[in-house]
Amino acid sequence: MADTQSFRLIGQLDIEKIPLSNINGQNIVYWSDIQQIFPGVKHLKNGDVAVTMMRDSQENIIKPDRIKHCPNVVLEVVLSTAVKHVHVDSPMSTTNPGLDDTVLHKLDGLYDQGHVTQEIVKQVLKDAQDIKDRLILIQSKTEAILTQNYELLEYTIPRLFIILPEKLTPWDPKTMLRTKFRLHFICECGEHTKAPGSKIPHHLHLANHEGYVVNKPTEFFKKYGPFLTLMLEMIKVGTSIAGHVVPPLASLKVVDILDSAQSTIDSVTSKVIEGVDYSLKYLEESRTLIQKSDGVDVDDNARMSQQDLATYFAGVEGLEGVDLRQLGSYLSANSSDNLLGNLYRMTTKDGYVKWVCRHHYRAGYQQAHTQKLRDVVMLAQGVFDEQLGSIKVTLKSSFAAAEFYEALSKAKAGVCDLDITFNWDCSRSDLEAFEKALKMSSVSILRLDLHRFQASIASNMFSISTRYEILVRIIEHANMKMIHIVLSKDFVKLSILQPKRSTHLQKLSLEITPQASDFRVLVKSLKTNNPLTTLNFKDNSIGKEGALALSGALKTNTTLTTLNFYHNSIGNEGALALSEALKTNTTLTTLKLQFNSIEKEGALALSEALKTNTTLTTLNLFDNSINYEGAQALSEALKINTTLTTLNLGANAIGPRGALALSEALKTNTTLTTLILYCNTIWNEGALALSEALKTNTTLTTLNLMETDIGDGEGALALTNVSKASRCNIAT
Repeated sequence: MADTQSFRLIGQLDIEKIPLSNINGQNIVYWSDIQQIFPGVKHLKNGDVAVTMMRDSQENIIKPDRIKHCPNVVLEVVLSTAVKHVHVDSPMSTTNPGLDDTVLHKLDGLYDQGHVTQEIVKQVLKDAQDIKDRLILIQSKTEAILTQNYELLEYTIPRLFIILPEKLTPWDPKTMLRTKFRLHFICECGEHTKAPGSKIPHHLHLANHEGYVVNKPTEFFKKYGPFLTLMLEMIKVGTSIAGHVVPPLASLKVVDILDSAQSTIDSVTSKVIEGVDYSLKYLEESRTLIQKSDGVDVDDNARMSQQDLATYFAGVEGLEGVDLRQLGSYLSANSSDNLLGNLYRMTTKDGYVKWVCRHHYRAGYQQAHTQKLRDVVMLAQGVFDEQLGSIKVTLKSSFAAAEFYEALSKAKAGVCDLDITFNWDCSRSDLEAFEKALKMSSVSILRLDLHRFQASIASNMFSISTRYEILVRIIEHANMKMIHIVLSKDFVKLSILQPKRSTHLQKLSLEITPQASDFRVLVKSLKTNNPLTTLNFKDNSIGKEGALALSGALKTNTTLTTLNFYHNSIGNEGALALSEALKTNTTLTTLKLQFNSIEKEGALALSEALKTNTTLTTLNLFDNSINYEGAQALSEALKINTTLTTLNLGANAIGPRGALALSEALKTNTTLTTLILYCNTIWNEGALALSEALKTNTTLTTLNLMETDIGDGEGALALTNVSKASRCNIAT
């Protein structure tokens, strides 16, 4: 529930928050409190509507005077004309009241000097109002961005950034398109990074990084132009919103680095100030060029109207997860750079993600506890990526687990992504201790591997119902957003693992390698759309009957994404049944059918399914004796299919004719990225055909021809040459 009401002097940007009073269960603001902050207040406005005093059932104004709380809005304060509001310096301030009064006084004196002068005065006042309106619009949009809270899943790289030119040159519209820019991320420090009791303010600032060169600038500015304009204006003018403070660039003198008695002085050079101005000018000009390219009639000398500006910023509410993920495609980075700009991912006490510089990261956490966690993870030969706030570790004893749980609990906000494997004879108390540690941590993404857990269950008389109960409690934790659990063979009653109460969980997925005796139970559970996403039937000898039963469940199941039938002797009849399921299934993305003797008939059935299936991305048919007829059938499917990215046809005796058929498909297919033809005798003829296809194919990046007899002649040379000229990595 909100505990303040926001106010803003009409025409200004500064926001004042006045605490609410709760009278008989209703939130109010006393008029005397408003008068204390805004002496001479005449009345209040909520948009175009005046805010009135509260009245009783007899329509009498209730004393003392008060107004109702108006949640999620900023009320505008109108002062009496005889009163001047006392201006309070703030990073949000964009006007100089003393100067405004002087200018208006001088302009008032010109009204007696003729009609022309009066028109000039009116235009000056109109321009001043336009500037104020523009700043208010920018302020509101910036507020929307800074107050937007991201979940860990959609926040894989920093979200705040600006651009600056690599080299500052005098502005010239004729040469502007040759300007090279670098993207610089912004540290999201603020109240959430300050240590308890700290008096040193934490201001948003540019990350300590050289930045990333912007590739494809035209596309980049078209996609991110409105967002960049807002960020540059924020850096230039300054703001103070939701615990974030950005001092005006021109007045910024100190950037706090350490939360201690010392602070590091970092004067902002004129180069940065000029770079911000240059970038804003460039964005304005590029916006005009983009509009012209879209056929819009634009006056080069006309200023963008308030309505046009509002339209330009209309869709800017912060960047979505997909926008952030696409950002890397526009930037040049070294292979060793992970596109984080020397920033670290942290989680606030409210469970939201921020990217901050190393100094503010350390300031926000207790360094001793973080160091202890580093030591414990290193001792377990795990990996702790502090920038991403992620840990991957395998625990092999109860003692190591206890140490890890304690360190994880005390480090708190330092870890948000945990990949943990239990690889020892554990007990009920171990799982309960892990659950307790999770509650005290900020982990919101969890991958829990229990696939070797069954040995300890028997030795400790650990009941099935109790095991399920503890896992359900972990799933129900309030801060959990994504959980993947690799289950032991004894966890086949998947319906029990559904949370019993509402959670914040966005994704729950399960993985299991069952025993053959559990097959019927799992097939039945698949028909109920439980959270199972990965099913591994490797070496279970379920045969064609099992494939037939499972295919029936797959026709209606909407959760399973990975199915592994490695070495199960399903034959061509089993492949035919699975193919029928693929024609209607809409979730399966990976199908592994190695060593199943599906032969050419099975390949033919699968090829027909691929012509209509729109979700499968990986198909593994290694060692299935499909021969060249099977390869030909699959090639025809590749000419139509638009989703398959990986196809493994290793050890299938496809011969030169199979390679020729696949080559023809590669000339038109635009989605396949990996083709494995390991251990297939395709000879010189097949090698030549593949090399010709790769001259026009632009998507295949991996071609595995290892142990494939292609000889040492013309075909081998052609593959070598095309490998150098194309983006495809050919392994021979």
